[in-house]
Amino acid sequence: MENCRERVYLAALLHDIGKFYQRADRGFSDRYNTLSDSSKRMAGLICPVNEYGRFGYQHVVWTNELFERLGRKLMEVPGMKQNLFYDEVDDSLARLACNHHVPRTEQQALITLADWWSAGIDRREPREKEDVDDAEPIKWGKGRYKQIPLYSIFNQLFDGDYQYAFPLNFLTLEKDLFPREVKQKEDGLGEASYALLWEKFAEEFGSLPTDTFSAFSESLIYLLRKYTWCIPSNTMDMANVSLFEHLKTTASFADCLWLYKQENPDDFSWNPSRYRLDLKPGVCPVLLVGGDISGIQRFIYNISSQKAAVSLKGRSFYLQLLIDSIIQRIINRLEVTVGHIVYSSGGKFFMLLPNTRKVKEALEELGKEFERFLWEQHKGSLLFNWDAVAFAYETDSGQLYFEGHRHSLGALWKRLSDKLAERKNRKFSSVLLADYDRVFVPQTVDPEGRICAVTGIESASCVPVDPKQGNPVYVLPSVKEQIDLGNILKDADYILTHKSAGGADYLANRSKFDISVVGVHSYFFDQKELTDDDAHFRKITSADVNRVKRINQTNFLAARLKGQQVSYGFQFYGGNEQAKSGDSLKTFEELASGSYLGILRMDVDNLGRIFIEGLPEQDRSFAAYSTLSFMLDYFFSGYLNVIRKRYEADVNILYAGGDDVFAIGRWDQLLLFARDVRREFTRFAGRKDVTISGGMVVVDRKFPIAKAAELAGDAEDAAKKFQGGKKNALNLFGENISWEEEFDFVEGYKNRLVDLCKGKEMPVSILHRLMDFYGEMKRGEYSYLWHTAYYLTRFANGKSDRVAAFCKELACILCDKRTYELIAVSARWAELEIRFEK
Repeated sequence: MENCRERVYLAALLHDIGKFYQRADRGFSDRYNTLSDSSKRMAGLICPVNEYGRFGYQHVVWTNELFERLGRKLMEVPGMKQNLFYDEVDDSLARLACNHHVPRTEQQALITLADWWSAGIDRREPREKEDVDDAEPIKWGKGRYKQIPLYSIFNQLFDGDYQYAFPLNFLTLEKDLFPREVKQKEDGLGEASYALLWEKFAEEFGSLPTDTFSAFSESLIYLLRKYTWCIPSNTMDMANVSLFEHLKTTASFADCLWLYKQENPDDFSWNPSRYRLDLKPGVCPVLLVGGDISGIQRFIYNISSQKAAVSLKGRSFYLQLLIDSIIQRIINRLEVTVGHIVYSSGGKFFMLLPNTRKVKEALEELGKEFERFLWEQHKGSLLFNWDAVAFAYETDSGQLYFEGHRHSLGALWKRLSDKLAERKNRKFSSVLLADYDRVFVPQTVDPEGRICAVTGIESASCVPVDPKQGNPVYVLPSVKEQIDLGNILKDADYILTHKSAGGADYLANRSKFDISVVGVHSYFFDQKELTDDDAHFRKITSADVNRVKRINQTNFLAARLKGQQVSYGFQFYGGNEQAKSGDSLKTFEELASGSYLGILRMDVDNLGRIFIEGLPEQDRSFAAYSTLSFMLDYFFSGYLNVIRKRYEADVNILYAGGDDVFAIGRWDQLLLFARDVRREFTRFAGRKDVTISGGMVVVDRKFPIAKAAELAGDAEDAAKKFQGGKKNALNLFGENISWEEEFDFVEGYKNRLVDLCKGKEMPVSILHRLMDFYGEMKRGEYSYLWHTAYYLTRFANGKSDRVAAFCKELACILCDKRTYELIAVSARWAELEIRFEK
């Protein structure tokens, strides 16, 4: 049978889709279920019999039903029509997908092995019981598999025992999809909600492109993410891992194992009597590959102030394009899919790839190419590091094997992180070896050279940002691209990426903007240009070999293009929309709006420890880590845009990815934005000990942005050191404030001070005096206590009862040094708010 690799991958990707379909239908024995007679007859062949004499793992019957009902669509995919159905012992697509619990062939057993690797199920006793564990806090009963929701992956971090779960809804930024606490059976899910979701999934399944396998499979991955992100993979053992992540990682492992087996067939042993495929001891068929871009902060922040406002956004999005383009080159070269990506955000990515000679040679070649590109374009300010660890999962021991020993999955992540760190000590080694003189020998300075207004680099290739200006500003061509990129992002709804080498003139001539990064061309369109029937773009006869991604919208199949080999998907990106003045982006001066400018930097506390140590040992699987990564990406790359809309006229997100946030805006609105980010992240995590810290500085609107970003970074570092590294703090006006215990106190007293001063009951001078006494305290002058008491007593004379009571209250609480520090922040906040009242 042909197309074996494609069938194995697609079968693995759909092997557990029956769990979704089953929960949307009546039970197997219910006469009113929607199962066809042929699927019911298959049960005896594809379901093992459990200890009660009943068919176990019945979801595979509904997996078969998907092929029965949606098979016509699958037959449109090249190579699938003749391979969709055969008898029960062959390797047709349906049998490969449905037989993973009772494999009868070597290929079916390979998918079984991939399933075990993804879920790590051999570390636990399989449980197909429908009776209730007495230890369970909620008595779910017989229909538990339909009622138990996807519990948050954050619940069990560091031995936590929280009970927050996600609603059943397709993925979107337009609804509140945050987890809710599950206290009783009624807080769970049900057949009706599953049925509605399945109906929508099946409808969109019919819109998938089928002209090539790659276009179909990649688009299917995004469709599965949209609809199965919120479905628990296993309601017995893995109710905190999404079905999507399990399907995706199972398919990745199946593809890796299949490719490795083609090159190293003797490393596997097939036992036809036990229908089991085993690896020989010491064999490591899969690579965990990691890549990251170093120098991101320096690249974004270390720029001249001139034209900084229009270049910062473009520079941050350029970094996103850079990492996406690197991944796309790897995918194209190795002929794998986006499903092989475990995680990609914040300038980092991890992929599962086969440990074959072809893959390792290709990665070496691509790594050198990327290194040369970054040197030519950025002269050392950005560095691409990559490395890999080959491993195997031992199904008997439930441990990973790599580098000659057994380890935990957390140890694998740490080992790869260590190797990536070691690579940074060999920066640009391939460039130095290939062109030593160009790097170290002084070069002739071109007399026609100009200084780039953004980077400060001298070059004869500098171009004017706006040639029509009387005194144009000159920048490097790459910076000009980044400036243009930042300008068009506000109107971009779709990114079209050309898959093949080189670009496409018909796209470049019709898009708002096109840019090439590491040989990958990206084109930007707004919704009207791409989806309206009478749009000029729609009239072209071909739009071949492209990936189309919709930005921050999951209705990604709306823009169907003419041509071949076009795959569709979506991408969350933090900050594509920016504050505008008319049709133009606001400058920093306009953002400040006659006030001061705020610069904010935030990130999750102890993220490395969360990944390496956070999950309980029994819950560590690739699907679990992938679920955790996706949840962080959803919040920081996606939901952050929802928070920003509350302050859309005054706040811009300049960078958001992984767990990092860099934002700028009018200082008072940016401070409220920071508060909301922390509150919403706590609500999203469902617990108060998974925290986020940040630093914010307030500067004049003409203050050098690079210096302000550096100061904000220093403030963030100071917040991380709060209370001996307890973190969970915001550094504001140079003072660390605990989010949990102190921020509301500071904001509350700020509000009271503003209310009294704006009501003319107190003069603003009291704020200045409190800050003066605070200065005495910081200088170690003990006189601040009696100065404060004396001043407040005198100040209260002749004032209203409300003011007198307030002064008496202050005199009492300011005896405590920490309280004085917090009230000083309140006073500074109040003074600025009153001075710059909108």
